[in-house]
Amino acid sequence: MIESLLLRLFKKKLVRDFKRHCPKRIGHALLYYKTDPFLIKGLAETYAHTNNWEVLEITRILNTLGYWVDILDRDISIDDVNRIDDKYDIFIGLGAGNSGKYFASIGERLTKAVKIFYAAGPEPDESNRLIRERYAYFERRHPGQHMELRRIIDKVDIAHAMRNTDAIFCVGNEFAIDTYSKYGKRIHRINPSTSPRISTSIRDLTEKKPTSFLYFGGNGNIVKGLDILIEVFSGLPDFTLYVCAPKEPDIDAFYRESLKRTGNIHFMGFVTVGDKVFDDLTEECGYVVLPSCSEGIATSGLTCMRKGLIPVTTREAGIDLGVFGFEIGNIGIEELRSQLRDIADIPHDEFRQRVIDAYKASFDYTQAGFSEAFETSLIDVLLTSRKSSI
Repeated sequence: MIESLLLRLFKKKLVRDFKRHCPKRIGHALLYYKTDPFLIKGLAETYAHTNNWEVLEITRILNTLGYWVDILDRDISIDDVNRIDDKYDIFIGLGAGNSGKYFASIGERLTKAVKIFYAAGPEPDESNRLIRERYAYFERRHPGQHMELRRIIDKVDIAHAMRNTDAIFCVGNEFAIDTYSKYGKRIHRINPSTSPRISTSIRDLTEKKPTSFLYFGGNGNIVKGLDILIEVFSGLPDFTLYVCAPKEPDIDAFYRESLKRTGNIHFMGFVTVGDKVFDDLTEECGYVVLPSCSEGIATSGLTCMRKGLIPVTTREAGIDLGVFGFEIGNIGIEELRSQLRDIADIPHDEFRQRVIDAYKASFDYTQAGFSEAFETSLIDVLLTSRKSSI
């Protein structure tokens, strides 16, 4: 992509004094996230990832509340950290994943700032435990086979980070929030946004097939349960599974021969939200299925709900299933296969109503919803913090 080339050539680790939306300055904020959308005009509007827009929106909110913003990229070094001035009133930074490996070190340098730990996933130690369990489950099913361990968080000292945290903004539901409760910090729930490029027609809500399922996910296929679904749907010849995900060489090699014998699992590769392939798939599929073991909130599932797909997910996928979705309670191959048969066999009227209710629930995950949750949470933290300059 041209955007990736431009970022490699012109990447900046720090954008200083962003003040476009600041009518009257009362302080200075440091945001430790990503500088990409400040460097490439229109990147946020491509919606390659919703966090490009969210970074701009966080900065806008800070500006409107009276703060100039310095934006520090997650791709910094410890030398960059050691040059940070102790001048900030607010520090908001990634912390839950390896991209936030310097949150604690930055927070320790900022003696005056209100420090907000931005958790885009579960507590790192708990996430690692769940991921290792999922890999162990694969190896129990296939003794002697070892896959590359992906999505392990090994660059975050969470105890150190929590000692330098005043509040946690958690992108997640009660599952993710509960993983941080042991630290005794104030936790604010932030619902992620979904792409406004998604448009939903009446056909999306009326033409779906209850035996067509969509897997829509990013990297870490074992973490997200794609291996489980391949084995489950290999035994459901009357069902269809469309897989929208990046290929990973070890998974691809291990399942290649079995997939040749299976005509109901279709790998679609990377699919852009809002394009024709995405629209065609989400018009046909009745369900989005994601047996993930560790998410904040699986935005891929929320994105599909914006098209009326009924979520079928584990608790750890972080999606509130309400009265419309189905929780995967057992990831055993035969047990999940049986559950999917039952799900596909619900009465037509119930199926239609669940489609409609899933679509209605998806309105909690719009750009407006993200903005409201973030701004009200930030105001609450600033008004109750002894460090606040307000």
